[in-house]
Amino acid sequence: MDAATVQEQYETLVGQLNQAMLVTKHDRVPLLRQIMAHLGQPDRYFHVIHLAGTNGKGSTGAMLASVLQAQGLKVGRFSSPAINDDREQLQLNGHWISPAEFIDSYHEILPVLGNMGLQAADISIFEWEFLIGMVWFRNQNVAWAVVEAGLGGQHDATNALARPQLTIFTKIALDHQKILGDTITAIAQNKSKIIKPKTQVVTLADQNPAALAVLKAEADRQAVPLMQATDLKLTVQQADINGSVITAKSELFDWSELHLGLAGTYQVQNLGLVLTAIANLRRQRVDLTDAAVRQGLAQVTLPGRLTVLQQQPVILADGAHNPDGMQALVKSVQTLLPQRRLIWVVGVLRDKDYQTMLTSLLPAAAVLITNTPANPQRALPAAQLAQTARALAETPQPDILVAAGIQGALKMAQAQATADSAIIVTGSFYVMRELQQQGWQVLPDDQ
Repeated sequence: MDAATVQEQYETLVGQLNQAMLVTKHDRVPLLRQIMAHLGQPDRYFHVIHLAGTNGKGSTGAMLASVLQAQGLKVGRFSSPAINDDREQLQLNGHWISPAEFIDSYHEILPVLGNMGLQAADISIFEWEFLIGMVWFRNQNVAWAVVEAGLGGQHDATNALARPQLTIFTKIALDHQKILGDTITAIAQNKSKIIKPKTQVVTLADQNPAALAVLKAEADRQAVPLMQATDLKLTVQQADINGSVITAKSELFDWSELHLGLAGTYQVQNLGLVLTAIANLRRQRVDLTDAAVRQGLAQVTLPGRLTVLQQQPVILADGAHNPDGMQALVKSVQTLLPQRRLIWVVGVLRDKDYQTMLTSLLPAAAVLITNTPANPQRALPAAQLAQTARALAETPQPDILVAAGIQGALKMAQAQATADSAIIVTGSFYVMRELQQQGWQVLPDDQ
């Protein structure tokens, strides 16, 4: 069968999957655990690192997978959201699952569901992707799988994992409040429920205190250790939009002049977490050489996080989509591009806290161009975002313009650009998807 036919079959299959988001239903994880058992518990064939948190999962997971791969190991990675193709969420040593492998794994699982009295439509697309990932990883004989929770933790499909070797919590902040709760404590309680007996837990040195109290309580309840880096000192020696050089010291580790391939001041915090996780794995007698750590961190890439789309004028793309992410992005851009006249192209979803996001962004904007993301159900109209921005902006107010779509917004931004300008496109991963579909290279082209 030729590649075009297989691609067509893959697209038809994905289009037929149940698109519902079932993470709000509390019976899903028990059902998925039953399915995993009927599949022969594929996740017991490899070591698992399970990540949850509000921001930083993608960066932290990418760094760890890159280090493990630099060690010469076969590494699977399950992450979300995809920018343009669902296959991005399932990777082996940086390469996406092929359409044929996706189809084959689906057909391996389908009869097992039938034996349980279930149909394909009883499983949501995210649940399918998780199950396909676990079966594919087993069939590919991966040594390690780095698995990110999609939303929350307690009721997320990934909580069907049996016994992760390491459970990592990135920064916990406010997002998805309608689903997870409207306080840091409530959100942390949901995420903490991925902690299982016989795992080990690692979190940020400067995790939110309310979240940390919840994580510690759950780790104690499961009788597992929780590790943080104490006396952590992270010194940025050099930084630009292509990456940074960082020295990191704590009671757990001492690294000088690490080259990190990810840009952004917020990546410094994520790096501290990754180095803590590596220290934990080494204590578990996992062989990770200094050379592998250095090589993995230098080579790591992550589409849609401070991705450089163009050098002249500078155009950056970042999927910041909640207040914490936007605050971190603004700080990074101001640090990495000082004295630049910043032109922001922003599209958001109406269920996000875009008012708080704008409060961070507006003081850093010379020009703000709003656009409507291509998500008819959830997109906030560009005119409404602009109206909110005008109401929130203080004097001197930036120029606030409205564009229909991303292509028009970028043309407008480039027309506004001067020699000292930088354009930042952000607000949602749906905006990142539109950029890719319009021909901008958000994703690497070797997939």
